[in-house]
Amino acid sequence: MAVKLSVEFAPKWPVLTLKSMAGLADELGFDTIWISDHYQNRNVLVSLAVVASATNRARIGPGILNPYVHHPAYIAQAVLTLADLAKGRVVCGIGAGDALSLAQLGIERSSPVRVVKDALLAIKKLLRGESVDISSHSFKLVGAKISFGHPDNFPVYVGAQGDGMLRMAARLADGILVNFSDEEALRSARMLIYRTSLDAGRNPSDLDVVAHVPVSISDDPSLAKKAALPYAAYILAGSNDAVLERLGVSVERASRIRSAIVRMDFQEAKRLIESYADKFAVYGTPAQVAERLLGIRSVGYEHILIGPPIGPDPQKAMALLKSEVSPVLRDG
Repeated sequence: MAVKLSVEFAPKWPVLTLKSMAGLADELGFDTIWISDHYQNRNVLVSLAVVASATNRARIGPGILNPYVHHPAYIAQAVLTLADLAKGRVVCGIGAGDALSLAQLGIERSSPVRVVKDALLAIKKLLRGESVDISSHSFKLVGAKISFGHPDNFPVYVGAQGDGMLRMAARLADGILVNFSDEEALRSARMLIYRTSLDAGRNPSDLDVVAHVPVSISDDPSLAKKAALPYAAYILAGSNDAVLERLGVSVERASRIRSAIVRMDFQEAKRLIESYADKFAVYGTPAQVAERLLGIRSVGYEHILIGPPIGPDPQKAMALLKSEVSPVLRDG
């Protein structure tokens, strides 16, 4: 099976720059273009409309929306509307969201597995044109039904780290974005997904299991690492204590990194994450990145999502990924 490479953009650039980046990703042959959702960046749904206009081949979708901020009915509505611009190419990613960002919005991320499960089931029914009644921990639907849309296949992915979310996604989702960079953590997650999907009576090969990995690639390895550190810090800060314990990160260190991010002291956050950066991001020269991604492929991932920052020069980094990394993964 040929390995797939997808890319995720954080919409921090002006929309015309994002349009250019999406067009390049489409031209280079990336499988899916995901747009992340954080209130600090530009709006994910407006950005996706721009991405739709700039692409002809790649699948596109939000990665990820959370049901604490976005009501599932409006997530389904957005997906169906986006299909007007990119028919047959729309996917949807949902998850529990970034705990730090939610806290800044005054939102408590409680019962995440239950809430995401309820949202997943509701969204899938709404996309099929069905009426939905559900009372969940953070939202409610009472006879809700969307009155437009085309018959289409809208795969719904769940972003996951913890075992509970991984199990739920393995039973119910169309795909899973496994948010780890550490090879052993990815191996463990892949095995858990495989066993759970079998126990649920599903064919594991029907699930698109994606390694969602922050990547920074450059001919200059020091620049690549420098660009990766803030993203690694955010991933660590958003991970729960069980995940951090598995990765060998103390609760005290995680607390200090979270505090630095809240204070917007990014120099301190980068200093604190540096010794753990390899566990939360893949970075380096094309050869170094290819070696890390080949290791990830070897533990069962035939689809790799390249997350931000991509590189200190994202356009050049995408070209390096396709010209120097992708052939190694294909041959490997």
